[in-house]
Amino acid sequence: MILSDLKTCVLWALGLALAAALAAAAWQGRQAAAARADAAVERADFADYRATAAESARLAEKAERQEEERRHLAQGKALDEERARTFAARADADGYLAAAGRLQSRLDTAVAAARAARADSAAASGSSATADPVGVLADVLGRCERRVGLLAAYADKVRIAGATCEASYDALTPAPSPSAP
Repeated sequence: MILSDLKTCVLWALGLALAAALAAAAWQGRQAAAARADAAVERADFADYRATAAESARLAEKAERQEEERRHLAQGKALDEERARTFAARADADGYLAAAGRLQSRLDTAVAAARAARADSAAASGSSATADPVGVLADVLGRCERRVGLLAAYADKVRIAGATCEASYDALTPAPSPSAP
């Protein structure tokens, strides 16, 4: 009987051990399935993150290209405006030089007429001319005209260069973002 009781105890122990092993295997299986499900969710989340990061990088690249294009166009516009201002300043200078030439021609004619009249009156009165105030005036006016022309050309050049520099700087600074109301 001891042997049969021992056999029964061993069988019960083996049965309990088998049941415990099956329960542990089932529990491990559920844990593994839960871990696989969690891993799948994490992989999907990571794939979404990578897709979002790739889209953000693409949009950032596009925005940078648009900013480069804006800067390039703005600088091109500034240079075009400089050329137009330079052309207009040259045209104005040419007009000024033509007007100054006409004025100088009329002044030369007036000086010649004044000298001729003076020579006639000096010959009639018998005195000699000591100073020619009209000639001095013509000389001073001619010098002033040349200096004014040089100063005006320099001032135009500096003004145009400054405006171009300012426009180029504005082109290279980031565009102001629209402020939220």
